[in-house]
Amino acid sequence: MRQSVTIDEIKDRLLAQLDHVLDVYAPPAPGSYRKGGRYFTLNPGRADRRVGSFCVTLSGPDAGRWIDFASHPRGGDVLDLIGLALNLSPVDTIREARAFLGLDTESPEVKRARERAAEAAKQRRAAEALAEKARAVRRRKAAQALWLSAQERIAGTPVDAYLRGRGIDLSALGWQPRAIRYHPECLYLREEEVVDPETGEITTRAAPPLKLPAMVTAITRGSEHVGTHRTYLGIDPATGRWAKAPVPDAKKVLGEMMGGSIRLGNGTGPRGGRGAPLAACPPGTRVHVAEGIETALSVLMLRPGLRMLAAVSLGNMGEIDLPDTVTEVVLIPDGDEGAQAQAAFARAVERHAARGREVRVLPPVAGQDFNDRLQAALAAEAVRQEGAA
Repeated sequence: MRQSVTIDEIKDRLLAQLDHVLDVYAPPAPGSYRKGGRYFTLNPGRADRRVGSFCVTLSGPDAGRWIDFASHPRGGDVLDLIGLALNLSPVDTIREARAFLGLDTESPEVKRARERAAEAAKQRRAAEALAEKARAVRRRKAAQALWLSAQERIAGTPVDAYLRGRGIDLSALGWQPRAIRYHPECLYLREEEVVDPETGEITTRAAPPLKLPAMVTAITRGSEHVGTHRTYLGIDPATGRWAKAPVPDAKKVLGEMMGGSIRLGNGTGPRGGRGAPLAACPPGTRVHVAEGIETALSVLMLRPGLRMLAAVSLGNMGEIDLPDTVTEVVLIPDGDEGAQAQAAFARAVERHAARGREVRVLPPVAGQDFNDRLQAALAAEAVRQEGAA
């Protein structure tokens, strides 16, 4: 007799044996790895060549959810994963899941055992969801505390010197974006490799943190400070100038990023002067969204009157939370020509258009982002003035 099982119950049973599901429908491949609670492998639904864009969450409230930053559809749950792997219709996906779980052949005893396991797994996920919410709140508070502890005025600081080295002279704007601050001793957490002298096995462990100067910028979603972006700084020995610190990850985010943005300019108001904050912007507002902070500031140097946001990452450009009064978005990518980056940017355009906004693109030219172009223009002007002297 065919058992009556709801779709949610099927998902619970699949999640109770998620490792087995992954072995069958998203099996390990050369280069597969697990990091940060996610499993990275080749996308089972397309001819992936390299691991990196497709991953599955292994635990917590999002256990079983997969995402692919280089294809469409971009994500789904554990049941969708089966359909993706075998290219099945929704009806056939459920049939396959039932067969995988043995729902049509299991004995009453096995059925009860699997139901108990699925219920236990469901309760664990619910508890993990509550714990993750609490952790997220703590991360957001820590991110805001870090930003608030930083120095508000950056003139004359290493941040100012770093930006000037990139051709960005904020004094020429006549104002400093409030989101940007300077921290003289920002913690940089790191790991070090340890080699077992007997076996030669290499493991990693936490190393003593560094304290480095950093440019820290507020990431805001709605009216809430949700994250803090850090650009760690150091002296470049080749030039003697401030640049990004020589560490593996010179740019990091504490807290959250998705849906948030770094607000760098409010544009010009209807009677001149500064425009209204983003949350209070009038109907018909146009917003410029740059991929990175330096790109956004470079465009502001050329057009100080723009309402400018930085998305921090290409994947976040289409996710930024904007009020309904924003009817036009100008997207400014950094210019990565890789296939995955192009696909991610195309999705950002689609996401904003789907919300009824007019979308325009301010693309890089000849592989140069706007900071490259700004520095080239300044260098050309310096040469011209030298020749005229």
